[in-house]
Amino acid sequence: MASNQSSIRRRHQYPSWRRRWFYRLPLVKSMETHMITDPIGNRRSEGFPTSDPLQALEKDHNFVKKLFERYFSTQDQQVKQEAGPEILQLLEMHSSLEEATFYPAVQQLDARLVEECMSEHEQADQLIHQLKGMDPSNPQCDAMFQQLRDAILQHIDAEEKQLFPVVRQSNMDLEALGIQMQAYESNMVATLARESQGAPSSRRGS
Repeated sequence: MASNQSSIRRRHQYPSWRRRWFYRLPLVKSMETHMITDPIGNRRSEGFPTSDPLQALEKDHNFVKKLFERYFSTQDQQVKQEAGPEILQLLEMHSSLEEATFYPAVQQLDARLVEECMSEHEQADQLIHQLKGMDPSNPQCDAMFQQLRDAILQHIDAEEKQLFPVVRQSNMDLEALGIQMQAYESNMVATLARESQGAPSSRRGS
């Protein structure tokens, strides 16, 4: 059990390419003009739902579904170039939150299911890594985003229909977990904001 938790903690740490990728993006911005609300931005202003932290994860899930819908419902390249990076950034932030706090806490409830979720994160990371270096005008870009969407929707379905019910039916102290998740997310957002302001202007990956 201890080795599995250590493995999860190692996985959530940002590799250098992921940190450079964040440097090139603003924090996920409010998309009120498109009737899409950024859940992370809302949590900064309205507070993290510490009494039921699964609500935060579910809101992230709904938000990324809407971003994917926005990406695939248009042929406007400017809209795609805005939505695409926001999808990738939200997924990275959401995955980091889960891997650093949520998965280690709930692994004791269903280790096999948590490992499957971690494996799905790794597969998504591979697609994100390829997409972050791909020119948006590349004809393969839409196909790669389609693969990513399919993988993410399958992952969301597994979490919401299998893992989350197990967590809610357990005797786990969800409020304690929520406080931990809130602290991690606040620190992550603040750190990325500071680092993005001082990001070097050199080409990505250099």
